[in-house]
Amino acid sequence: MDLSGNIVWITGASSGIGRALAVECARRGATLMLTARREEALEATRLACERPDAHRCMVHDVTLHESHAGVLEAILDTWGRLDVVVLNAGIGQRASIEETDPAVERQIMEINYFGCTEIAHVVLPHFVERNAGHLVVTSSVMGMLSTPRRATYAASKHALHGFFEGLRAELHHTHVDVTLLCAGYIQTDISYHSLKGDGKGHGAMDEQHRNAMSAESFARQAINAVARRKPVVFIGGPERFAPMLQRLSPGLVRWLLPKVITRD
Repeated sequence: MDLSGNIVWITGASSGIGRALAVECARRGATLMLTARREEALEATRLACERPDAHRCMVHDVTLHESHAGVLEAILDTWGRLDVVVLNAGIGQRASIEETDPAVERQIMEINYFGCTEIAHVVLPHFVERNAGHLVVTSSVMGMLSTPRRATYAASKHALHGFFEGLRAELHHTHVDVTLLCAGYIQTDISYHSLKGDGKGHGAMDEQHRNAMSAESFARQAINAVARRKPVVFIGGPERFAPMLQRLSPGLVRWLLPKVITRD
């Protein structure tokens, strides 16, 4: 897929999947607005991209809802339009429901759910007015099922599917597309930064992520799916088939999950 001429906004672009998506989009010719909370890491992502001088970075926290319009305004002032928004910023969880403070559950929802849906509200009028645009959402296999010690994370991803599937249906008469990228285990620091029940960082890399698909491989498959305007795509190792197995044999999956997910 050639993205030449496309203006792409990527949230959570400072590391992991966001950084890999930025590098891949730039390789395919896109011009990027990269946003995240860490300025130095954002600049490192920009410099890792082809044609680094063509791209811009802005420090941006997806939980600061009043700031979203400012990013879109900067994009329109610089390039005159936005073609694709990649709603990628997110955070993981490593705690049981019993030990998780409800305030931490709200924090996860603010980042993973509202941090996507409220940006969608901001960019949608621009896309509809142009009758063109693409909303790309980094979800998870856990947007379709749930596992021990990830319940709130899974709930936030389930909520994304409910919102963006409904939005896609509402946009059926337009040329605005929605793609949900359902990631399995990907080799990133998500487990390291995941929140424990008290809101502190987990601070360790899970074995499943250490030995997983690279973020670069994920990004290539993800952008191929975006190019084909696929509504939903599952990317990862064998775990990507878990939602299909759940549909075929939900009882089997309920029996398996407590056995295959170990305590962190």
